[in-house]
Amino acid sequence: MSKKQIIRLILLNLGIILLNVILFSRGLVGLTLGENILATAFGITVIVMSIVAFFWGNSSLLFKKQAPVLYIGTEQLTNEKDYLEALEEKRDKKIFIKDINTVMEQISRIRSRNESLDTILKQHFSPQEMTSVRFRMVIDSVNELFYGNVKKMLNRISIFDDRDYNVIVYKLRYSTVTLSPQESQTLQNRLAVYQEHLDYIHNLIEMNEEIIVKLDRLLLEISKLDDFDENNIEKTEAIREMNDLIRQTKFYKQQ
Repeated sequence: MSKKQIIRLILLNLGIILLNVILFSRGLVGLTLGENILATAFGITVIVMSIVAFFWGNSSLLFKKQAPVLYIGTEQLTNEKDYLEALEEKRDKKIFIKDINTVMEQISRIRSRNESLDTILKQHFSPQEMTSVRFRMVIDSVNELFYGNVKKMLNRISIFDDRDYNVIVYKLRYSTVTLSPQESQTLQNRLAVYQEHLDYIHNLIEMNEEIIVKLDRLLLEISKLDDFDENNIEKTEAIREMNDLIRQTKFYKQQ
């Protein structure tokens, strides 16, 4: 269950309670049952409607299937906090909890690497130096790639129907009902589609892990060298690896 659902549940039930307190408190409206026919009828109506609102409202919030939220442009996710909140909203899909925890931990780690790189670059170069500018261009590019991967993960998680997936897995692995060959094949085909989604997400997580490792290597190289020739920046191993990674992943841009 997402935080928004929890908040809506709390507000709904507090509203129902507050309405009944106002209507039946003697110091406020002061409705009573049995005092006269009109007051009794109104009081019973309030009680019945409160019960209906409680069960209908709670069941709608708990069991209504939410439309998938897709992140297309950059306006929806502009900073680390936005990405973390978006990931937190996906925790209701239990199959992805481990992946979400991993991605949130990766976001924390890449923030730490960026802060360390920023500090060490300031120690070695002034912000206007071409060497510093070129380093930051590469670092910004891999960060863009990293968060682009997170966005792709969020979109895949959004469109993943975990209820249907769980039903398929149950029927194929645990159900005592005998399936016909055609039924079994149909379920296997549907499961294969879901597995493609899972594999895609896991590949993106691995790619982001590789990005963090490459930032670690860059941090190590900068910390070991006292002087960089700006003409040789592109020849450093860590920069070459990151440039290769950026080039290799350009064809994912439209996914």
